[in-house]
Amino acid sequence: MTHYINKGGRPPVANKCSHHVKVSFDDLEWDELTRMMERAGTTVKATFIKQLIFGKPFKVLTSDKSLAVYCAKLSEFFAQFRTIGVNYDLTVRTLRENFTEKKAMAALYKLEKLTIEMVGVMSEVVSLSEKFQQQWSLKSRYGFD
Repeated sequence: MTHYINKGGRPPVANKCSHHVKVSFDDLEWDELTRMMERAGTTVKATFIKQLIFGKPFKVLTSDKSLAVYCAKLSEFFAQFRTIGVNYDLTVRTLRENFTEKKAMAALYKLEKLTIEMVGVMSEVVSLSEKFQQQWSLKSRYGFD
């Protein structure tokens, strides 16, 4: 075990960076670099450039309120969808128990038409959700807008 005598100052570093490289940028490149750093949320240019050169992964976190709003509305929609399913079961049971077969069939025919409309709306929601998910998977894959 090595014993260091504390003389003050910084403790010795095991893997000291002793090789330096100077990189020059023109104005357009510098602007692009600063924009990339802002999107990545980093403040140290040297560390950011090292991550780019050596291909180390870095994440760019973007906050988009549309995703949160969409998820909230989708959750609300599915809660209403479950409620409709429960009411559907109660309606069919009530029709069977309290009405004649002819009246029950007429009411069930109307209910069937509305159910077909609801299936159409549901398929639109599913297609919109798939489109939204593809859009977000592209953003998360590349890390940039």
